[in-house]
Amino acid sequence: MERGWPDEAVDFEAAVSGALQRAGGVDLARRCEADPALRSSEVRPILEELGLFDVDASAGPAEAASAARAMRAAGGTVCPWPLVQRLAVPASLRGEIDAVYLRDGGITRAEHLDIAGRALALDISTEDVCELSPTSEIRPSPLDPFGVPCETRAADDRDVDGALDTYIVLAAFWVVGVLSNAKGLAAAHARDRRQFGRRIADFGEVQWHLSDIAVAHDSLLELACFNLGRMIDKRVTLADSLALHLTMTESARSVMSHAHQVLAALGLCEEHDLTVLDRHLQPVIRRPCGVNRIAGMLADEIARSGFDNLYPVPAAVSPLSGEPEHAHA
Repeated sequence: MERGWPDEAVDFEAAVSGALQRAGGVDLARRCEADPALRSSEVRPILEELGLFDVDASAGPAEAASAARAMRAAGGTVCPWPLVQRLAVPASLRGEIDAVYLRDGGITRAEHLDIAGRALALDISTEDVCELSPTSEIRPSPLDPFGVPCETRAADDRDVDGALDTYIVLAAFWVVGVLSNAKGLAAAHARDRRQFGRRIADFGEVQWHLSDIAVAHDSLLELACFNLGRMIDKRVTLADSLALHLTMTESARSVMSHAHQVLAALGLCEEHDLTVLDRHLQPVIRRPCGVNRIAGMLADEIARSGFDNLYPVPAAVSPLSGEPEHAHA
């Protein structure tokens, strides 16, 4: 797919990446795990100085591209802040709402909710909205380092049109950033590690792992860019978003699985960046639901509305009427 990025988006990504790298890169996330208060004292000032909180992905092509590339830079260092949730807030609600989270029915934990501010939870299948608030302080777990117990309550009608699509596109670019870093770590290790007098990159099995990493990473990037373009043109459909969500989850699992195979025991050490990346990635690919649930929702939506993609799929047709059973909302 041919694409050209606005210069301001490229420059903004470089600024975000540079600022986070100077703050420690992945080690910043590691330090925030040890002391969650650093998110407010160290991370927030960096993001505010960059003007990242003011980016509006609905404000036009340059702004949307800047948001996407900034999320890729943030993902590369697993920046410990709910950035996707913040930038997914529709422009009409900013100043009133600080973050939008996704849910699938109930929700009991949400990452970084203790610092997110006023939050809404948007149901991924019904698009119903409720208010979301923490019930206690942060309670980390091995695969959810910034998880916060939460509860929901009824909310007044809110216009969150576009929030679901924006959230999924920005989350996909954030995951692309994580996977880019993991890909680089695996490639560097394969290049530098030697066994039996040869680089392990010269062994066929390792080359196979690296190839699968590249395919999974690049396929997610291509689809994320495709959906970003459709979002800018206001042509993105629910099937598009669910397909991207599914690809994001599957690509993340594939890259991390193969990267751990390349690095072997080294990549499982707490001190290694790959472990930190994997740990911080888990909440994003496990919430609001698992891969089988996403695949089921995608299949149902394609049956209802069709899927306009490289190989278009028509909506299911009623055998009695000859008409589509459901019109796309």
